[in-house]
Amino acid sequence: MANRLQNKSVLITGGGSGIGKSIAMTFAQEGARVAICGRTASTLQKTGREIRALGGEVLELVCDVAQRDQVEQMATRLRDHFGRLDVLVNNAGVRASIGTIEDLTEQEWQQTFDIDAKGSWLCARHLLPLMREAGGGSIIMISSVSAHVGQPRQGCYNAAKAAQESLMQCMALDFAKDNIRVNSICPAWVRTEMNRAQLAEMEASPDQEFPPGVSYRDLERLHPIGRIGEPEDVAWAAVYLAADESGWVTGSSLMVDGGYSCQ
Repeated sequence: MANRLQNKSVLITGGGSGIGKSIAMTFAQEGARVAICGRTASTLQKTGREIRALGGEVLELVCDVAQRDQVEQMATRLRDHFGRLDVLVNNAGVRASIGTIEDLTEQEWQQTFDIDAKGSWLCARHLLPLMREAGGGSIIMISSVSAHVGQPRQGCYNAAKAAQESLMQCMALDFAKDNIRVNSICPAWVRTEMNRAQLAEMEASPDQEFPPGVSYRDLERLHPIGRIGEPEDVAWAAVYLAADESGWVTGSSLMVDGGYSCQ
């Protein structure tokens, strides 16, 4: 086990799968005491077993980050178990429905904002006191390159991620006096459980357009570095923002996008 995060207590929301799982496992390998939360107990338990198999310490917390009472209960359990919080990774998110604003229902719009934007706010609000008591810490938003560019038929997702980005900047100013840094990571396309099947279908017919109107050839062009991202690409960026090496970094959006945003 490495030790860049030795003795740090961390919480990763949406930590049972995809990018969140990769962050949790990488943090544990770097010496952190890890808590993961999500809505599905079996998924959390599976990831917990994998972390323990690596020799890591993990706490699984079933929690819907859009529900205030559940977030409050999670904060209490974290305090009882770890006694402190050094790093919060607001990773929980949903795959928003594809469509113009005329196509989407109010329920589809609200669900995206409830998880991506409201969930980040609720977790930060109820966990800041624990982080402040620890003498400071790092909050990391897992946002998206979509917060910074316009994309067809993705108005709901992009708007929710843009809200998360703006919240990050304001929090960085509000809590700098408490030695709490707030930053975000903005990936482009990452190969996760959520989109693995879609990517496989796109690779099988690389010139065919798929929702939201892109082909696999388009994806290759949009990522100049020559490949789709992997969860580990985001995890290592999160290690940097969680570790002491980034102690002078706050209010920043770290693009981890294969060059997507350069164009």
